[in-house]
Amino acid sequence: MSGKLSKVVVVGAGPSGLLLSLLLARHGVPVELLEATHELDKQPRAAHYSSPAVHELRRAGVIDDVIERGFKPSAFCWRKPNGEMIGHLRLDVDPDDPMRMVVLPLDRLGKLLYEHLQRYPEASVKWGHRVVALGENADKAWVQAETDNGLVTVEGDYVIGADGANSFIRRTLFGGHESFPGETLNATIIATNVGYY
Repeated sequence: MSGKLSKVVVVGAGPSGLLLSLLLARHGVPVELLEATHELDKQPRAAHYSSPAVHELRRAGVIDDVIERGFKPSAFCWRKPNGEMIGHLRLDVDPDDPMRMVVLPLDRLGKLLYEHLQRYPEASVKWGHRVVALGENADKAWVQAETDNGLVTVEGDYVIGADGANSFIRRTLFGGHESFPGETLNATIIATNVGYY
């Protein structure tokens, strides 16, 4: 393939799909983001973004808004269920560190990324598009998605799966869960925020 990309299709409007779509749009790449649900995820879930994530949020042009809507913690720790400390990090040793961890619940980050993405005419988000098939022909990749109005086909130069832990894209490309690259931990992780005033 040579020349400029005509369109990239991103599957999944979670934080990864939104961030990737924003990065592409900022570089003038037309992007169509497909999401199975009809709205952004409203669950707070993850909230802490360390240096690698801060770097990407800065590249996407959103870090100042993330900091404004969130906060930079002074410390971070891991504890056992009984409260015993496993380990901790001091994050305020260099308060001016541009890569310092920032905290913003994931639902708020998603909303912020979506707000920024809407500023780019190169980007479009299609809600209620549940991908059920994918493939490629000589010069395009494509997906088929179920919508309220029936089955639609969307094609682009690339299809990128950002559709989460139970990714349809990865299952289709790599087979069942046993064939996924990576690892699923056999543990429950609970994240909590504790403030002292």
